[in-house]
Amino acid sequence: MKNNYLTKGFVLVFLLSQLVAYSGEQPKPTLKKIPIESNSFTSNTDPGWSYTCDDGIEVELLSLGLKNNVPTTLTIGDTKNVQRVVVEIVYKGNNPGSTIEVSDDSGNTYTATRVVPTGGSSNVWYYRTELPATSTVSYNNSSKSSYAQSILAYVFRKKNNGTASSGVFTALSGYNNIETTTIPIQTDSGPRTVTVELPISELTPDGRYIHIEVSAADGSFAELTETIDSFPTGQCCIKVFELTMKDVAGSVDEIEIKIDTRAKKNGQSVFGQSWVMGGAIKTNVRCSCVESDTELPTADNFVDYILLEDISQMPNVTFSDNCSEVTIEYREYLSRESCDIDFNTNATDSNVIFNGITSNNEYSWKKGHYVQVDDGTAKIFGQLTNNADPNSGYSTNLYFEKVMGYALWIKAGNEVGTAADADRHKYANVDFTKENSFKGFGVDKENNIALANTNSHYLDIGPRDQFGYPNVAFKLAYTGTVGGQAIPSGQHIEMDAAFTRCVRARDGAELWVREWTVTDAAGNTAVFVQRAEVEIY
Repeated sequence: MKNNYLTKGFVLVFLLSQLVAYSGEQPKPTLKKIPIESNSFTSNTDPGWSYTCDDGIEVELLSLGLKNNVPTTLTIGDTKNVQRVVVEIVYKGNNPGSTIEVSDDSGNTYTATRVVPTGGSSNVWYYRTELPATSTVSYNNSSKSSYAQSILAYVFRKKNNGTASSGVFTALSGYNNIETTTIPIQTDSGPRTVTVELPISELTPDGRYIHIEVSAADGSFAELTETIDSFPTGQCCIKVFELTMKDVAGSVDEIEIKIDTRAKKNGQSVFGQSWVMGGAIKTNVRCSCVESDTELPTADNFVDYILLEDISQMPNVTFSDNCSEVTIEYREYLSRESCDIDFNTNATDSNVIFNGITSNNEYSWKKGHYVQVDDGTAKIFGQLTNNADPNSGYSTNLYFEKVMGYALWIKAGNEVGTAADADRHKYANVDFTKENSFKGFGVDKENNIALANTNSHYLDIGPRDQFGYPNVAFKLAYTGTVGGQAIPSGQHIEMDAAFTRCVRARDGAELWVREWTVTDAAGNTAVFVQRAEVEIY
């Protein structure tokens, strides 16, 4: 990996590809590559797909209703690491001909051929084709638009999400009958969660019902019955049904799907829907190791402080996880000072308090870091752990404006703390132009916390002689929800801690801070910070 170390104050961010390990040579992908063989229906879409946990390929389903809604464009929101897109369009009653064309975001066109699905529904056709990576899929053939039913896109992208994905492209339809099909899934070493997504088109909002069952040989089972009365605007006449089975045995390698639309069956007093499932039945199997993984990624060849004679001596660092591949975000920047954050003599059990939370509101920095960069602004980041549950907490990033002395701080009308020597402290406001974040993990994963620019908020750095190292504190107004409960207004997150292991820039050397944020497939995130002093004369 080639880095540019020569521009001072430069922040270099590498959002490395999913499932790619950082090495000194070049990124080494651990993914299999899927070639796009053509732009037409005869591509490799029909056989379906089957990706393991190690492959790390996610398949997202996107859909739009087409009835009297052509021309239309389907937007793919997240285009990062997209490999290919499979598109399907369904008609009932009439159709625009033997082939149709769709186009990508560059205006390139792709031809799909008309196909008649098997099953109990009549006068139904689907068209399917494959596109390379694109941010939009456009369909402009307005001929027979009143007979158009739906457009569906399968977006294949690399993603380290700890899920094995399988899919089988089908050509099924039904009406007033039972249709069944069996699709394969990946096996695993232990029980796991299996989610099935079924895109069903040609539905009619007339009060008729559809009943769906999914089952496995180990007795796992899920079902749903739904009466179709209406569609959201622009969504007629397609719906993606989702069913989930938990604790499916690792040895299970296939599941059965049954769709029942018999008249006045399954506890219904109405007739069943006519339907088309011309798209792919998709399964997501949560990898058993990832389901229970709480361990953080680890680093090799890593030391937190190094002194170098030349920038070319900057060491390579690699990362790994005992359960999955990792995703790495890397930054490097010139700094004035870099310190670790730890307890002080006042706060020896916890050093961050989330006020307004009724229980488990005490946290501690497991790996906390402070950096003041060349322009005088500052950052506090790292991992806050929940004192009641060490496997829970927040991966934290906080940004502050330029650090200033007491006189300038007071002149600007800012608040100060209650310390007797407050006039010897340095202060900084939160920088709300940057993304301040608390990303929860463990029991805190579903919590939603954001800083508020409505109440007082500041960083407070004490003099060095107070505790040997400077005391450091902050008071941050915040909002959000914790444990499903709203945080009362006017509450603050407060820190009382100390700097340790500080490294300051000195004459004749540059202080480089290298920062890696490493995340595994379970979402466990570890931050590694290396301070490198490089002699310049």
